[in-house]
Amino acid sequence: MAEVLQRKIEYADLKFISSFAMEKILDFQTWEIPGEHARGSFRLLLSENETGINGMNAPIQLLGQGNTAGALFSGYPEKVEIKEERGYRIADIQAVSGTILLDQKKSNRVFQKKVQTYMGIAGIVTADTEHSACILPGSDMRTGGTLIQYQETDWNFLKRMASQLGLPLVPDISYYYPRFYLGLPEGEKKELGEILSCDMCFDGRYYAVSGKCLVDREDFICYDVVTRTSLSLGDRVTYEGRELLVSRKKTELAGGEVIFTYRLAGNGYTWVPWEDNPDYTGMSFVGSIVGTQGEQVEVAFDIDKTAAGGNRYGFAPATGNLMYCMPQKGTKTALYIGNGDEAQGIATGCIRTNGSTCEGTGSPEKKSFRSEHGKGMDLYPQRMGLDGGETGKITFEDETGTTIESNGGLVLMAKEGIRLESMTGIAMQGMSDIMALYAEGASSLCVNGSVDMLGRLAGISASKYTGYPPYDDAPKEGEFDWEGFTRNLAIGLGVVAVCAIGAAISIATLGAGSILAGAFIGAGIGALSTTAMKAGEEISNGNVRSAKEAFRDVGISAASGFITGAFGAKFPGAHRLVEGAVDTAVSAGERLAYAVFDDSMSWDEKWAYAFDPGQMVADFVTGVVIGEILDGIMAATQNKLRSIFANSDEMRRALDSGNKTKPYANSRPSFRKGVVEEVWENAKGPDGLVRDPNTGDIINWTPGQSRKGVWDMGHIPEAKYSEMHEAYMNGELTTKEFVDWYNDPANYRPELPSNNRSHKYE
Repeated sequence: MAEVLQRKIEYADLKFISSFAMEKILDFQTWEIPGEHARGSFRLLLSENETGINGMNAPIQLLGQGNTAGALFSGYPEKVEIKEERGYRIADIQAVSGTILLDQKKSNRVFQKKVQTYMGIAGIVTADTEHSACILPGSDMRTGGTLIQYQETDWNFLKRMASQLGLPLVPDISYYYPRFYLGLPEGEKKELGEILSCDMCFDGRYYAVSGKCLVDREDFICYDVVTRTSLSLGDRVTYEGRELLVSRKKTELAGGEVIFTYRLAGNGYTWVPWEDNPDYTGMSFVGSIVGTQGEQVEVAFDIDKTAAGGNRYGFAPATGNLMYCMPQKGTKTALYIGNGDEAQGIATGCIRTNGSTCEGTGSPEKKSFRSEHGKGMDLYPQRMGLDGGETGKITFEDETGTTIESNGGLVLMAKEGIRLESMTGIAMQGMSDIMALYAEGASSLCVNGSVDMLGRLAGISASKYTGYPPYDDAPKEGEFDWEGFTRNLAIGLGVVAVCAIGAAISIATLGAGSILAGAFIGAGIGALSTTAMKAGEEISNGNVRSAKEAFRDVGISAASGFITGAFGAKFPGAHRLVEGAVDTAVSAGERLAYAVFDDSMSWDEKWAYAFDPGQMVADFVTGVVIGEILDGIMAATQNKLRSIFANSDEMRRALDSGNKTKPYANSRPSFRKGVVEEVWENAKGPDGLVRDPNTGDIINWTPGQSRKGVWDMGHIPEAKYSEMHEAYMNGELTTKEFVDWYNDPANYRPELPSNNRSHKYE
């Protein structure tokens, strides 16, 4: 097909069809993402008397180039907010595509026949919603298994069904009926036209999809292209030497014309992994058995009895082979789904429904298992029995004892021997005679305590036991290692001394407020804390560490204190608990890194050493102490050095540069996220444009782009930065109050750089 190039769509070409009494479109944006409902955001200028009540449930359409270019969006209002701005009635409408009609109520359906196709199931599901339709660009396929819709909306069920083909649902926005495609529609070969901007990216969704679908990594190297040319999802374009598909689409009104942003990607970009229903996991669906074959059953489920049979499920009772009896047609069973895939369900057990008429199961206390051949097992409160039907049974009763009944013969056979014992006596009664047969060898028959018959061999055996006194093998308590204790204490205090020297040098050369000075102070506090804690442990338990362990412990604490102190100096306003958390996390990470490479530890010992609760509490307290006393130490040091170098201007300036009590003495704070965008939105007029308040000139800028050279954050006349900064420096405002005032959008207005920086309108 020849490539098609369309002309751009101007503001005058737009036509908005709705039941709202409106005068014009102020702004709009629409989004089309495969697998989701298409959505739109519209801002309209309403007529004076429009209330918006009549338009809540009526469809809306946005047409481009009149009625000739098709709809840019069709759907229904999801949320309507009407407000008055500067005497104008403005309507903000959040709309969604017509496929939302399939996402309203939850239904129950079962599809079991293996010959059913995906389009056939989609047709049955969408038949309950007027004017709905499903379009499959490719060829249809059989499902080959069971699909169950249980407490799911039609949209969610169809979306999950389509994932078995690796396809997303794509709403058709050309009209507001609930129509959609299974997969991207078959588009045309088109040209992009003039490209206004382009961003290249690699979509991380590849890592979530690649493990479940056969996709090419190159398909996820995408281009977000901005152009004036109108394209549709599924259209093919050539860009950067690759033939790519329009896989996502955003449409918006900017500067009086319609701008399109397309995500261009490879063929496999829109593929989706197989999606199961997680609510099914561990769930059972009850139904009636309509057929059996071998060890498989066919079921008509209670939630949808119209879809009876068509697929067989393996039968595996919860008792396993202990009580394995295939259920019969007409009885009840439950399909157990263990992993969220209904096609892998297993029929587990046969549910009895005749308890009131069956003597064996008439009472909850009486538990009975019966086969269709008359065999069974009973578990009653005072009795247990095995019933063989006509052949005999064994009964164990609390009152009478054990009874073995046989309608034929009773044979007891044993390889080693059979022993009958009784506290009173054993009686044997026969209608004709009682016989005892024995072979040659060491066998005998004793009656009433006398030996009447004896075999060939007899013998006597005896045993002797000898006792011995207890052996004292308890461990002996040794002497305390004072030499090692002194050595470990010297190691810790030596590291503290080195950190103190480093802090003094850093303060003298870089200033008391420098990050390096704070780091050395934090390292000294961390080393001192660990030295004191470990010394106490050694004295209490008597176990003195080796020199290697002492260096390891004090080194880890000094390193974590170094990082925590640097953090506190860099961010003087940080909460003390934050500094405690920093010291805890860094120390645990260092211990874990050390333990990983220590081959002498098992993995259980590695984890126990890295995340020792007592040590982590000590680390947290150390971090809080570092943050709490760091300001006092550095302020006292700074004042002392000022008095020492009172006559040295250069040293005094160095000290003043490290003052962290006024971090914005010579610089301005940074704007927080969203402040610039909120100032821009607040300045928009009814026509959606922003103008310089001094000259009325229009300022063109798109949020997210750099505003350097485009517009400045100008202060309103009532909020002068110089006055607030002077109050901050005089101590009338705290650092937090000054930063909060600086980030208040109400204090700013957009101004052209030339007007703002010249101060000629002040």
